[in-house]
Amino acid sequence: MAADPTASLRERFAAADPGLLRLAAGLRAAIGLTLTLAALTALDQPSVVVLSGGFTAVVTCLGISDLHPRSQFRTLLAGAPVTLAALTAGALLAPFPLASRTAFLLLIFAAVHARRFQRRGKDLGIFAFMAYFLSQFADLQPHQLRELTWALTIAFTAAAVARFGLVPATSYGVLTRLSTAFDTRLRDAEQARQDLLTDSTAGARRLRRRLERLHASALLIQEFLNEAPAGHPRDAMTELRRTARADATTQRLGAHAIRASKDPAAPSAGAAPHPEPMRRAHPTERDPVVLGPATPSAGPSRYTTWQACQVTAAAALAMPGGHLISPHLWYWAVATAWVVFINAEHTGDILLQSGRRLIGTVAGVPFGYGLAVLAAGHPSLALAFLLACVFGMFYTPSRSYWAVTFFITGALSMVLALLDTLSPELLSLRIQETALGAGCAILAALLVVPTRVRTVADERLGASSVLNRCRQRGARGRCARRGRRRGRGLRRGLLLSPPRRGDAVGCRPAVRHENAADLSGRMAGLTGQPL
Repeated sequence: MAADPTASLRERFAAADPGLLRLAAGLRAAIGLTLTLAALTALDQPSVVVLSGGFTAVVTCLGISDLHPRSQFRTLLAGAPVTLAALTAGALLAPFPLASRTAFLLLIFAAVHARRFQRRGKDLGIFAFMAYFLSQFADLQPHQLRELTWALTIAFTAAAVARFGLVPATSYGVLTRLSTAFDTRLRDAEQARQDLLTDSTAGARRLRRRLERLHASALLIQEFLNEAPAGHPRDAMTELRRTARADATTQRLGAHAIRASKDPAAPSAGAAPHPEPMRRAHPTERDPVVLGPATPSAGPSRYTTWQACQVTAAAALAMPGGHLISPHLWYWAVATAWVVFINAEHTGDILLQSGRRLIGTVAGVPFGYGLAVLAAGHPSLALAFLLACVFGMFYTPSRSYWAVTFFITGALSMVLALLDTLSPELLSLRIQETALGAGCAILAALLVVPTRVRTVADERLGASSVLNRCRQRGARGRCARRGRRRGRGLRRGLLLSPPRRGDAVGCRPAVRHENAADLSGRMAGLTGQPL
């Protein structure tokens, strides 16, 4: 029987977006923005109130990174008062520039330091920063607070309707889609390995790319199950073991195939057993694979404190520099100096994200201006372009940060076009402010308590040793608690470190290694050099 092409297309689409998480985020942001703008326009609110409500509706999707609906609802509830408080502070301090700038710096420090409380702390920090940024962008005044409160209420209500009513999701449904995507990527990786073994011209690069995608999908499943709230299905741990086992086996066979393609004298991987596809096993079935501990999204608290100092220093440098370039647009430089530190663990990450931010902005300026020219005199077309850019912003993979910035710049151009304030000079100033903010972030990362890759790797190696000793001794009291405290950074980078491109064994399975040789190999993959 011939395969159903429609089903195959659905599998391809699901594999490109595991769990359809990006698609759901893009739809929720676009729908929430549409509902908010429609409600505020129907109420005949002024443009600044409409802008504030629409901006908040997008931030409600940006600021929620929880994977489970119950946790998302709690973050949304907590984000409303945080947003209102930050927006009120920005509006009340607007007549006092010095106090306003000082409060902005204090808020930046608190928002970054809140990342020590893992996902929800980081999300609430995003809510607070974006609300204060909005008060500067829209030049909000104290007499507008009443209308702004209604706008925020409408924006959060629209976001809740879009997230839990129009584009709903359940933990079981997300897990099922993640599992389907993993199965599809598992078949793709196996097919690429077989092609490489039968025809060396197929290229090892294609296999590496498939292995990276497979491992990324396995990490999503592990992260989703580790953060599951109480009452999750009992077979969650078995599902996690099966995923790790299939991922580890496929990574190992792929590494053998790549080595065999480069060295014909090496042992062939063709005789090795095929990896067992992931399946839901019975909860009582035992599996030899031992998984790592739960994986919080934040690093060690002291690294969070250091990064808070770095971001605050970068913002303090960007403020006067931004004023010199443009007294009215200085906040763009501060926003760049703040945002490049999100999800950055060391100086190398900050350098990469700063460069990608600048590239995306430079590429997005002509794109946004071109859309504005096409939509000139047609507000409905400009609004459609705005919604498309917002959707693209969320649907683009986060690893393609330059593309995310590209769509952000396009959306900003549409907003300015709808407000009749867009001009080439204004977009040129945005590029200059972005370059200044990225430069200040790099300078702060290099001079204010710099964190090198090697330093983070050594810290994680030490934490790994503590955790291994505690496990071997069977300690579950004070020793285990000490290992968990020191191992927070380890769990993020050592057990779940993203693979390096071009590394034949860079796609590390989410399993625990039990001997020093395997641990040294993993650290070599993390630091780029053997230990």
